[in-house]
Amino acid sequence: MSSHERNIIESIHLILNTQPRERQMLPEFGCGLADLIFNTNTAQTRHEAESMIRTALGRWEPRIDVDKVTAKPDASDNNRIRINVEYTVRKSNNHQNLVHLLQLQEFYDAD
Repeated sequence: MSSHERNIIESIHLILNTQPRERQMLPEFGCGLADLIFNTNTAQTRHEAESMIRTALGRWEPRIDVDKVTAKPDASDNNRIRINVEYTVRKSNNHQNLVHLLQLQEFYDAD
């Protein structure tokens, strides 16, 4: 993997792990996934996470095109959401895949 694409992965992780208002000089930067940690692991929560990620990456990572974001309950932990982000690097046209785990504080299986 090129250093350019490695830098993109690091940037994506930074965006997903930063809360808006966390950075004083750039208060809108980030994704806001931590706002969901007290929600239950339902289809609605997973849909909100997908939407937040699409919006944040579309705004803060111009080097990629987000192809697909899917959030599913993690098979090994009922309090965790497994988020798969598929994207294409614009410069190289390489298709990439990244998994992000979101740990929730409680579990309620409404599905």
